[in-house]
Amino acid sequence: MRLRTLRSDAALRGKRVLVRIDANVPVKKGRAEDGPHGRIARAAVGLEWLRQRGARVVVCTHLGRPAGKHVAAYSVRPVAKRLSELLGVKVQMARGVVGPEVERAARRLDDGDVLLLENVRFDPREEQDSPSLARELARLADLYVDDAFAVAHRAHASVDAIASELPSYAGPLLSHEVEVLSKAAAHPRRPFVLAMGGLKMDDKLPVMERLLPEADAVLVGGALATAFLKAQGHAVGRSVYDEAGVDDARRLLQEGKGKLVVPVDVVVAKTFRAGARTRVVAAADVGPSDRIVDVGPASVDACLQRVRPARTVVWNGPFGYAEVPAFRAASRALAQAIAARTGAALTVVGGGDTVPLMEELHLADAFTLLSTGGGAMLALLAGKKLPGVEALRA
Repeated sequence: MRLRTLRSDAALRGKRVLVRIDANVPVKKGRAEDGPHGRIARAAVGLEWLRQRGARVVVCTHLGRPAGKHVAAYSVRPVAKRLSELLGVKVQMARGVVGPEVERAARRLDDGDVLLLENVRFDPREEQDSPSLARELARLADLYVDDAFAVAHRAHASVDAIASELPSYAGPLLSHEVEVLSKAAAHPRRPFVLAMGGLKMDDKLPVMERLLPEADAVLVGGALATAFLKAQGHAVGRSVYDEAGVDDARRLLQEGKGKLVVPVDVVVAKTFRAGARTRVVAAADVGPSDRIVDVGPASVDACLQRVRPARTVVWNGPFGYAEVPAFRAASRALAQAIAARTGAALTVVGGGDTVPLMEELHLADAFTLLSTGGGAMLALLAGKKLPGVEALRA
């Protein structure tokens, strides 16, 4: 898939460039929680590339779900602070998304300056893919760069409609994600291992259905695996799982015989608290008051046996209740095994809170691609057309 991108020798000095990034990260006590491999940090690479070429950069992002209203808790001011740290220059903060005052602020920019617009989802037209909002955004710049893969599956004004209003290009982060994910899905080198964790079956089902014929093994973990255990007739106690996905799990068990690797043992606890006592039990022996919190060691070994010879590995979603360090043994072992294959294999990891987890495990730079996208990653792997990608096709 070829996307329009800016050439390295593009004449950008003095040009205003509107850049859509995804800076939707947790904010605590007024500070954006974004590590060295986080969404803002990785978007800053593309912004600095533009600055170094004399562009006047206008940055656009969303934060949270303010539902088209100005909600102070969702202001992107913490994002401006984080970008200022990363870029080494003061990032100016607009007082709105669009309008005469914002247009004046954009016109006052000098070469290399950066202006961050207020949360684009404060404007109700954003999620309506409104042409009128796109036209107002276009008045702020001479050209548009989309470097927000994580929202590429959204038909929103700052992702989709804007591409009809300005000369538009894919940024380096978006381009790389699309290239690697497309290659993994369309032309995987064999053996090809797909690992799926997390919770919701309806998020993962389209990917599993599309890639099951191509995959040599499909590893299932996390709460997603609990739905498969339920489909096998096992009691799961008080475990969290997607009840609506049990029938789909039952069907996939039939279609994926010989390929699906479902846990045969699990780690259980009475609560999700960090200090909870745990024990390993057979998948068929989960008690009425037990909660499945991780995949058991025998099942982890079975997964690692499939990963070690793999030439393509795609993993989305943790294999346990990874928010608690004591419940992430399976996720840690899987991450380490996949990282060890990088180079010999194309390795893709993403979904949910994967980036901070990989940072904690010191593995964030150990894969071919650590995806910033959750839903966008799944949509692309499932073969769906992403509005933010289709708008940038060469």
